[in-house]
Amino acid sequence: MALTTWLPPILQSLFSVHSIIERTVIKYSRFLLLMLFILGAGYIYVSHTQSIALQQQLLQNPKIDDVYIIDLGRIQTERQYQAQYRIAQVRQVGENNIVLAQSDTTYRRKRDALRAIKLDSVMLDGFFRTERLTFERLQLAPLFEIDAIDDVYRARDIYVMGGIVKQRQKPMPINHKITSDIGLTVHNNEGIRLYHQKDFTLALAAFNTAAKAGDAWAQYNLAGMFELGEGTNINLTQAHYWYQKAALQGHQRAQHALTLLCESQPLHCQSQTLSDTH
Repeated sequence: MALTTWLPPILQSLFSVHSIIERTVIKYSRFLLLMLFILGAGYIYVSHTQSIALQQQLLQNPKIDDVYIIDLGRIQTERQYQAQYRIAQVRQVGENNIVLAQSDTTYRRKRDALRAIKLDSVMLDGFFRTERLTFERLQLAPLFEIDAIDDVYRARDIYVMGGIVKQRQKPMPINHKITSDIGLTVHNNEGIRLYHQKDFTLALAAFNTAAKAGDAWAQYNLAGMFELGEGTNINLTQAHYWYQKAALQGHQRAQHALTLLCESQPLHCQSQTLSDTH
């Protein structure tokens, strides 16, 4: 009964509000359209200004793999202008200069260059020319002002506008000392498996068994665990011993690690001699 009583007034109020809105829209339609146009234009202007500011920041602090759309027609001023868009990617960043790889294809329309990026073309073999472009870092802002550098992008993860522009970085191993290469013994491979499961104590024991059997990879891995104190206390004497054992077998990583260890601990290394009584 209460609903029947209140429903008609509510519906009448809604119809009245709708009628008022309709009359207002009709009466002020030009004004409303103008306001919508101004708001839309303002939004576009603000977005464009923010985009320009962001690109200027990227040019001030270039990074490897940044992607530029360059227009060589703006650079080659000695002849009549003709659009020559190329995709360029930063390969080296120096204190004063940057080096860019440039696409082998020249595009007459900017949208064609953008489409190539979206289609992952940057990742194709042979996409870039062998010759590089070198610009002074102080040149970048002026080139951007004259649209010679038309757009500047920095990848999000590995993507620009949905297109892949660089290889995804491989995750670093838990410990760079531990290799996943196939070793000479079953115990070394077992040690690697246990290590990546973070069972350092058992991994240390497995590497120790393989190292005593003469496996250079196991000796290198064992030395790394002693050096970093994984599964045991830090023991630079043992680290030096096993790095040297592996190094004497021609293990290049062990030779490099031994050099670094002795550079940081010269007195320690000078006092160490190879001995089987470790």
